[in-house]
Amino acid sequence: MRFEIDRNPTEKIIIEDTEFKGKELVSLRIHFLSKEDEWLPTKKGVTFRRDQLEEVIDALNKINKG
Repeated sequence: MRFEIDRNPTEKIIIEDTEFKGKELVSLRIHFLSKEDEWLPTKKGVTFRRDQLEEVIDALNKINKG
């Protein structure tokens, strides 16, 4: 799965599930629009194991509630 959230006209946050060396991962990364009109990833972002997803969601919900 892949989701895109517009940050501004030249940046997006892309959230996707990936696999690396047999491990299921979730990646949240900022992508920018290049001069060639391609969306390219930046170094800004985080990747974590899929089995940590519930813990990450729980933490984000707590932050959202204040």
